[in-house]
Amino acid sequence: MPRLYITNLKNNIMENPFNTEQNTAPKRSTLLTVFLVLTFIGSGLSFLSNAYFSMFFAQALDMVEYLAEDEAFGAILQPLVASVQQTGVWGYAFTTILYLASLIGAFMMWRLNKRGFHFYACAQIILLFVPMIFGLANFPSVFATLLTALFVFVYARELKVFAKPAEENVQE
Repeated sequence: MPRLYITNLKNNIMENPFNTEQNTAPKRSTLLTVFLVLTFIGSGLSFLSNAYFSMFFAQALDMVEYLAEDEAFGAILQPLVASVQQTGVWGYAFTTILYLASLIGAFMMWRLNKRGFHFYACAQIILLFVPMIFGLANFPSVFATLLTALFVFVYARELKVFAKPAEENVQE
């Protein structure tokens, strides 16, 4: 019996129409990819800066205090000195852990693992309240709240693309 092939003109590939083994792995959308790259950049830089402040707190505080003594930058940096002192090493360590959880969630979402969304969303929501926990603000920043809501909304909208936790479908 002769084999019947249908030509796929777009890719110029011969395909077997009777092939039941089709690649059904979920694919990451362009929107999801863009937002994940932005998450890697934002959370990655925040992780590094908070890790630096938590590991080298005394030196970082000295550096900020030294810069605040300058006439040109003193008025601008004086509130930063108070903020760094009030947050303390444990505040930066706590924030570092939350940004690490955010990065782990983003990496899991990159691999289309649904649990990554929950890691990311929980870390970001807790990060909104960190300034209140350490007495730096009475309520979360409006900009941070809107940005977090936007990213969580986009990721939640893309949940249908994610693999179920038991599946190991990964797009490279």
